[in-house]
Amino acid sequence: MTARALSLAKACSDKRLLGAAIGWYPAQVELLASLDGDVQTHLWAIGRQSGKSSMAAAAAVHNAALRADLDDVLPHGRTRYVLVAAAGQDQATEFVRVAAALIDESPLLAGYATVRSERIDFSIPRTGPDGGRWMAKTAIRAMTTNSRTIRGLSASLLVLDEFAHTENDAQLFAALTPSLRAFGARAKTLICSTPNGRSGEFFRLYEAASGGVLTSASVWQAGVNVVVPGVDEEWLEARRAELGDALYSQEYLAEFTDSGGSFFDLSEVEFADAPAAPEDAAEGSWVAALDPAFHADSFGVAMIGTAPLEPDRLLVGAVESIKPAGAGKSFEQRRGREDATLERVWEAIGPYEPRRIVTDQHNSKAIESYFGRKGVRVEVVNLTRAKQTAAFVALRSRLVDGSLTCWREPRLVDELRRVRAKDTETIYLPRTGDSHCDAAAALALGVSVMEDSGGPPVRVVLSGSGITRSYSSSVFG
Repeated sequence: MTARALSLAKACSDKRLLGAAIGWYPAQVELLASLDGDVQTHLWAIGRQSGKSSMAAAAAVHNAALRADLDDVLPHGRTRYVLVAAAGQDQATEFVRVAAALIDESPLLAGYATVRSERIDFSIPRTGPDGGRWMAKTAIRAMTTNSRTIRGLSASLLVLDEFAHTENDAQLFAALTPSLRAFGARAKTLICSTPNGRSGEFFRLYEAASGGVLTSASVWQAGVNVVVPGVDEEWLEARRAELGDALYSQEYLAEFTDSGGSFFDLSEVEFADAPAAPEDAAEGSWVAALDPAFHADSFGVAMIGTAPLEPDRLLVGAVESIKPAGAGKSFEQRRGREDATLERVWEAIGPYEPRRIVTDQHNSKAIESYFGRKGVRVEVVNLTRAKQTAAFVALRSRLVDGSLTCWREPRLVDELRRVRAKDTETIYLPRTGDSHCDAAAALALGVSVMEDSGGPPVRVVLSGSGITRSYSSSVFG
């Protein structure tokens, strides 16, 4: 650190800077202080509800606005970036929102920042070593995991948020690191995540740093019970009961477990790079499957069709997780929210000209009414727990044997990874943010209905049981 660099730890203790909005816990302060040293790469495996986003946002704001020592590296007039890679657009937007909240509460920083949905720009007056005055241009830029969006940018800090749950993680890491070149040893990388098994780039980097193979790197691992003092033990036990021991250990204690009870093993699934286009499937074969929601959850949508020359092979088209639009509790407001949400669903499925729509019983009257007016037949499935398990069994079997061509839609793949087997009869769909595995549920329903229309029987062994379960093609019969 140079004389012109204000430490992150001091900034977070200063009510005029980053200490106004949040009362930091001791473990959080220790983590933040570690970024002030000479170590370049920091890997944090931290349990959920531990304040990862707030800590990462504080690090981003500090680096962008309070590191005057870095502003002389690039020619004056060029923008110095803090690049933040998130698993999806919602996560990227949320990161900016958290960072903006920290800035809004700072009487010294608020006047220098311009906040937009995907970035925060700073224009800060600086005095050079020769006494000259100039305006330093910096920006926090949050993006999804499309590495093409960052080529040519120079960054002094990389933040990889929930990196264990990021698709194409190795390629993304390789694409991002060259942006640090201009800042040399003063550049830093912060990789923070809840673990996601013992594979993937986050686990590989964590193991390499722990074993001393990755030089200039540090690791930090802690569950929410370590980071948050006095966390409610009853609340933690309730989470353990919901998730089971393995998944609880991963999600809340930040342990790298072997499987966590995962229902899907995606390690050998060959995903397509893009959704099937409307013309790719046999004419008239497209079915729209819905996992409806009009309030807190997202509305899951999946298009499934049949390959033209291979009737036993299914294709996945558009996949969406749509946030319900609007608010209010009156009848008119509810109807308006339903119609606005279903209009967005129609925008996704309309180009496929679906021959039918299948949905579970939730709000089925509104769905039947809306799409009936579009001239599309709606079939309502009474989705019991056993039928939902059978639907996911059918989906898993298709993914394993390759008879389902599914594309690598980031949110869908993340949801599939989060689906858990609770016992031989039940699966569990954990919630993360506004996602309740809604797109995965829609896809499973659609695949099962296509099975019901005539497909090969499904024979699998549900994980953890050793008991073979057989399902005929008539899953919902």
